[in-house]
Amino acid sequence: MAGRPTPVFDLQLTEAVCNILAATDYPGLTVSEIVSALRPAKLDGLDDGPNKRTRLLTTVHNAQVKRGSGNTLVAFINAAMNPTRYVQDHTRFEALRGELNAMLVLYGFRVNEQGNLARGAVAATLSEAAQLSGELLTELRRRGCHDALLLYCSEELIRQSLFHAISEAAKSIPDRIRRHTRLAGDGAALYDQVFGTNNVAPLVAITSLTNDSQISEHRGFKNLLLGIHGHYRNPRAHQTRLGSAEQRQDFFDAFALFSYIHRRLDHAGVQA
Repeated sequence: MAGRPTPVFDLQLTEAVCNILAATDYPGLTVSEIVSALRPAKLDGLDDGPNKRTRLLTTVHNAQVKRGSGNTLVAFINAAMNPTRYVQDHTRFEALRGELNAMLVLYGFRVNEQGNLARGAVAATLSEAAQLSGELLTELRRRGCHDALLLYCSEELIRQSLFHAISEAAKSIPDRIRRHTRLAGDGAALYDQVFGTNNVAPLVAITSLTNDSQISEHRGFKNLLLGIHGHYRNPRAHQTRLGSAEQRQDFFDAFALFSYIHRRLDHAGVQA
């Protein structure tokens, strides 16, 4: 697209691109990275503004209007998404690409594997956009998935492997607990040591354990972990993805459950 004259892009599209690429948190680009990506668009730096998202939007949109061409935005996206920038962090590239594509599909564009803006399918609704962009990461983020899960199975999500993504996500729970407590073990053996038994005091408490209701809730949480281990973790450890039929809704429900577990561990002071 960069070689052909392109009309000035819609302000909402440009703003959405800037919000993604200049996001404050990971995987957003730093100011220095943004300035570097602006050079191929023949822009020397960022305009003044209250934050880098606003500064980038003002810089890129005004340049398009003054030049009467959307090639400025195309050149910036292509430079910002050049794969050579992400040789040491492939996950970051795919995360940015996924967020961009989930939005760009509403306008009939996409960022291809080479990091270039290209024409693509057009979605009419947000749900259709998620389906067409093919990015599980995007939908999970929209649903508030816990960040810890994405660290464990980002590659599986990029490959759209529901079977392996659920398997790795289920492993994230005992692994987090092992790293926090420095204990070995798995399943019931691990959870008995960490959350206690009738004869063993818990190392980690989900509640303050000051009354019967809180004690019951704590025990129920431990049983929930055992259920996840038996229902999600073990079956996938003893079978292959061949012949398995993971449903997308079941996949999202599983990740919602795993996210709940990680949030409760957050509140219990278990280090991520």
